[in-house]
Amino acid sequence: MKTIIDIGSHNGKTKSPTYRYTLNPLYEVFHIEPNPNLHEDLEKLNSTLVKAGISDENGTGKLYFDKRGFFSREKGCSIEKKKGMRSSFLKENNYINSFLTDEYVEVKIMTLDKLVDYLGLTNIYLLKVDTEGFDFRILNAYSWSVKPHKIITEDFSETNEEKYELLRSVGYKLLKNDSSDSVWVKTNSAEE
Repeated sequence: MKTIIDIGSHNGKTKSPTYRYTLNPLYEVFHIEPNPNLHEDLEKLNSTLVKAGISDENGTGKLYFDKRGFFSREKGCSIEKKKGMRSSFLKENNYINSFLTDEYVEVKIMTLDKLVDYLGLTNIYLLKVDTEGFDFRILNAYSWSVKPHKIITEDFSETNEEKYELLRSVGYKLLKNDSSDSVWVKTNSAEE
C-alpha cells in the first residue's frame, strides 16, 4: 500500500491533487487539516483525518480564517463562512494577510517529523503541502528521515526560491511546475 500525506487538505476534494487516491484501495491517504470547520467534510472520505496543523514547531497556533468563505454547490449555492481555502497560520505575510480576517481559532500544531513519528511511517509515496505561504517553514524544519517519492507544493509565496533550493539540496528535482503548484521527485527514484 502506498502512503499519501495531504497537508492543508481543505475539504479533500476541491482542487485536490490527492482526492483520486481516496478512491483507490491501493493507497492510504492521511488528510492533515487544522480548520475544525472542515473536519466533517473530511471525515466522509476514505482516508484518515489528523485534526492538526503542520508547522515548524510543536504546540498550539492561531489559524486565521479566510475572508471570503467557500462557495458550496452542495449547500444550495451558498457561501460557507470559516471554510475558505486560504486560512493560514501566517498572519505576518502581507500577501496572505490580505485574504485573512482577524478572527482565528487555536489549534494543535506539530512538525512534519512529529507527524511521521505519530503515524509510524517508514515510507511516503506522495507528500502534498499547501499551507498558504507556510510550506517552506514546514519543509525547512523537517529532518528528511523519511523521504517521500514525490512532493507537491503550493507556489504563490515569496519563499519559492528558498523552497526550490531546499528541495534540490535534499535530493529532489523539479518534474512539473504550473501557476499554482510544483511537483518534485526524488532524484534517485526509479519510478517517475
